[in-house]
Amino acid sequence: MSAAWYEGRTSIDLDRGDGWAWIGLRSGDGLNRLHADLLVALDHLFIELRWTGVRRLALSGAGWMAGRGHHFCAGADLHEVGALDAVTAEPFARRGQRVMNHLLWPGWRTLTVISGVAMGGGCDLALHGQERWAVAGEATGKGGLRLAHPAAKHGILTGFGGTVRLPELLGPKGANRLFRDFETWDAGTALAAGAVQRVVDPAAVPAEVAAWLEPTARRR
Repeated sequence: MSAAWYEGRTSIDLDRGDGWAWIGLRSGDGLNRLHADLLVALDHLFIELRWTGVRRLALSGAGWMAGRGHHFCAGADLHEVGALDAVTAEPFARRGQRVMNHLLWPGWRTLTVISGVAMGGGCDLALHGQERWAVAGEATGKGGLRLAHPAAKHGILTGFGGTVRLPELLGPKGANRLFRDFETWDAGTALAAGAVQRVVDPAAVPAEVAAWLEPTARRR
């Protein structure tokens, strides 16, 4: 059963068990932006989970923890980004990089469940999962994945580590499709490009994530 761990403009819900944790992002408009205070909260939470023995960690929109979610993360708060200057931009970027690097810590396995909008810093966050699943859209075509990194359109130089992570996952050509060509990928395109390893039916997300978090349950 998930419970609120942090309340803010974008909040954090947490469900945890023996050696595992599931983090859900939640906001009033559902877009789950990476505000500076959220980055600090996520950094503190990841440190706490690492030190208390969590070895499997899932990250998604909070709605999937209760049965049906929507957006993963719309990226950094552009109002905050627009107010940055040469002095304040560095600590803001470093906060984001710390969060991304936690997901790549080799002492645990991390899974990002990517659905709806995952753009800019949200794309960075999604692709830093050691394992990455896309959620398929509805049969009507609604609710499908929109994975994109349009930062350069806004004159923004990304600072959360995506320019390093994306070439590692996708190669230079794949990274350029997102960073330079401004493509927006649905679940099928993300799977074909290697950005995700599988596409999950929306109705199956809670059970599939629960089984991944507790792999011994598969053998019972």
